[in-house]
Amino acid sequence: MALRNIKGLACEIKGQLQFLQNPNLLVFTPLGGLGPIDIITVNKKTGEINLYDVKAVSLRKSSKTYLDKHGYKVTNKAGYKIYRKLTQLQKKLGVKILYVE
Repeated sequence: MALRNIKGLACEIKGQLQFLQNPNLLVFTPLGGLGPIDIITVNKKTGEINLYDVKAVSLRKSSKTYLDKHGYKVTNKAGYKIYRKLTQLQKKLGVKILYVE
C-alpha cells in the first residue's frame, strides 16, 4: 500500500476518534473506503446527519503570489494551511471537510 494511502487511513481513524469523544454521536464509514464521503455521523438525540471528507493538514512550503479570477493580487505565504475544495458532488451532498493533524 502506498505511503499516501496509509497517511489518509491514519487521518480517517484520527477523525473517527475525535467524533467518538461525543457519546451522542454514532460514527459510520463507507464500505471499501472509496467515494466522496469518508465519515458519516448521526446524532442520537437530534437525528442530525453530517457527512465528512477527511483531509490531512498540509502547510505551504514556499510563498507564491498570483492574480485571482477578479484580477486581485493574492499571496499564499509559506507555513500557512492549504485549503481544499469540495467536488461538485460533495457540494450537492452537503459534505464538510474535516482537517486532521
